[in-house]
Amino acid sequence: MRFILGLALALCLGLAATPSRAADPLLSESIALTGPVLWLVSGAPGMVLVVVRGHDNVIEGYGETEKGNKIEPTAKSLFRLGSISKVFTTEVLASLVVDDTVRLTDPLQQYAGGVMVPRVSGAPPITLLDLATHTAGLPREMGFAPEKPPFTWPTRADRWAWLSHEKLGWAPGSVAAYSNIGFDLLADALATADGQPYAALLSARVTGPLGMKDTTLDPTLDECQLLMIGSGIGGPGPCVDTEATGGSGGLYSTGADMAIWLRHNLDTTNPVLLLSHAIYRPRQSLSAAIGFDEAGPMAGLGLGWVMLAAHGHQPMLLEKSGGGGGFMTYIAFAPGRDVGAFVVMNRVDFGAFEALTKGINDLIANLVTR
Repeated sequence: MRFILGLALALCLGLAATPSRAADPLLSESIALTGPVLWLVSGAPGMVLVVVRGHDNVIEGYGETEKGNKIEPTAKSLFRLGSISKVFTTEVLASLVVDDTVRLTDPLQQYAGGVMVPRVSGAPPITLLDLATHTAGLPREMGFAPEKPPFTWPTRADRWAWLSHEKLGWAPGSVAAYSNIGFDLLADALATADGQPYAALLSARVTGPLGMKDTTLDPTLDECQLLMIGSGIGGPGPCVDTEATGGSGGLYSTGADMAIWLRHNLDTTNPVLLLSHAIYRPRQSLSAAIGFDEAGPMAGLGLGWVMLAAHGHQPMLLEKSGGGGGFMTYIAFAPGRDVGAFVVMNRVDFGAFEALTKGINDLIANLVTR
């Protein structure tokens, strides 16, 4: 065991990024070995790790932005967030609830523009809350995607045409089953309610006020030059406009912006966050829950966020994972404890991802005492 740890340390010192120094020395110490080991275990060409504690943060890049190019990722390297995009969508939702533009209990039909939203006989209609908690009775996807760049299909027209002929699998609110299509319909509904395209709404309500300048659905040519190149299952995709799936997975971002996002979500006084972080669907209240346990057993669902119950030395966490287009991502934080972390690797590998999520959860637990 000492030999293995020693070899890992030697590899880390030889291959990984030089640790930056945070104002809080605990942050630098916490990732000095953990970060490089997580990257080595991931098998990815590169990785970006962000850890936030209070007002301090560390952002580290490991490996290469593309296999073999010898360019180390930085805080400004662009990557795909995948399904972490969903918690941006639900923040837009919560902000519209706070100013009374929409209500969580509003039926999707109210924003359907004449399309008939399917219902289960005798059951309540699909609400915005159902969409935001994966409990609308909708499938994960519309079906097999055509040969399109990642996150560019289905379009808004595609999904509403599909919805008009869909039959729900179960009554809304009774079962949680992970649904990408549900979050794109949610984004469409929010755009209709506010009267502007979803990309503009997201910028006006979330990324703009927070100063997240590089978190976008339509990167510029200069930003695309900074995009890490994905690998693994499905391979990489071109740097293109992904507004079509902005609600479910289309966002691009950087380590610098994700540090802002983490610190924002650690605010325990923001009324928008109080809404989005609340647990609306405890697991024990559901008949079944499908597709939420990749980072640990899901105990409940907030607006987009997945709650992991406290156990052992790990505090209660809110988390969200993502993947696609050659990337896998994970974000987690301990509400009320001022600690959170984000990681992205430019390789799709579900086996390696399990170790990565555990490593992030353990890292947070090491910085928080229950």
